[in-house]
Amino acid sequence: MVLEKASVIGGNCRSYNVSGFRVDTGPHAITWLKKGPLVDLMDEYFDVLPKFEEHGNYFVRDSERLIKFPYTLQALARFNVFSKTDRLLMARAFVDATKNHTLDEPMLDKSVSDFLKNYPISKRGLMFIDTLSYFLSGSSMDDTPMWRILSGGGATHELSKGLRKKLSGVMGVVANRHESHQGYPKGGIQSITNSIIASMPETTVIKTEQDVKKIKKDGKLFTITTDSESYESEIVVFAAELRCLENILENPLEKKYIEKINTLKKSSRTMTLWLGLKRKRPEFDYKGSEVWFDEETPYWAMPTSNYDKNLAPKGMQLIGFGSRILAGESPAKHKEKLLRTIKKVAWRIEKDIVMEHVQVTYPDKASITVGAKFPGPKTPIDGLYAVGTDVDPRSMGITRAAYSVVEMLKEMKKDNSS
Repeated sequence: MVLEKASVIGGNCRSYNVSGFRVDTGPHAITWLKKGPLVDLMDEYFDVLPKFEEHGNYFVRDSERLIKFPYTLQALARFNVFSKTDRLLMARAFVDATKNHTLDEPMLDKSVSDFLKNYPISKRGLMFIDTLSYFLSGSSMDDTPMWRILSGGGATHELSKGLRKKLSGVMGVVANRHESHQGYPKGGIQSITNSIIASMPETTVIKTEQDVKKIKKDGKLFTITTDSESYESEIVVFAAELRCLENILENPLEKKYIEKINTLKKSSRTMTLWLGLKRKRPEFDYKGSEVWFDEETPYWAMPTSNYDKNLAPKGMQLIGFGSRILAGESPAKHKEKLLRTIKKVAWRIEKDIVMEHVQVTYPDKASITVGAKFPGPKTPIDGLYAVGTDVDPRSMGITRAAYSVVEMLKEMKKDNSS
């Protein structure tokens, strides 16, 4: 049985129609499709498989150009978005981090900004690193640990002891296409949720608008109470924010477990501005993602209709622009700022806009920050497990959630065998 607080299931893994366009809940690039947690789950449990299109390149956008991410140190040396001095300092910093320290050593537990303080990178260069930190962790470089920059999109298990990360490319930690095989699902991100629903056993019951108020274990059985009903089960999987568990669970939790949860910081609030255009713009005529980090507000953009023309009306284009809302900033003000930025990138784009749609979401439940201790899927209460992006720190979004499910299944098997 699935109990969902909202009127629809899927959370951020959801698509819906707006004025003839099909928008996702935030921009998504699915990582580790060659060998990774989502693939493992699909191989084992899915009867219906989503179809993925190759993601393509990651780009950096400046005022005049669209440039591929520098995947190697040699590429960074030619990456003239920055001064030669900045390029040398960035390369030295990342090489130093990987050459002299293992991922579990205290040096890499420092924040990115703290680690880089001995490297006099320019303000513009630091803006770029801060933007990457946010997209890799959900927080600024003041809170993002240095190991997160190195481990990037899940290329290594961040918690492994004595594991030395060999850096094949500075920006490869962000977009290591050869290792991770990234893609975008045909039909939008909803196709993943639809495949999951279609693969569930016929006996599965899904109930929406069921806000769980209490969970109590008595003997071997849990009683789960919502606004309107109660249910009993021997096993409960908690997929809401872990910070809510203590208030919902009537059984006491161990102090150490609560302390771990309290180290987690909520991910930064994000705005996605979806623009429907009456024609395909030459600036966005590519498959892939782009990052803008200069004036106004950084963004991560994906022209999703370039992967699937059915996401937009015939001859039109759909693009999602994701951007962090700063503390104290209203969504209305942020939208104005984001739209100004987009207009700088694409001259007179306002002439082509036929649809605007704003989403304000939290892309992950917890950001990856200095001192964060992700508790894992096994709770101190037998039969109660947790999944989600505040359980496991590897990767981001759907891949990170998939990691948590894979680890939960391992714990369940251990408990059944014992």
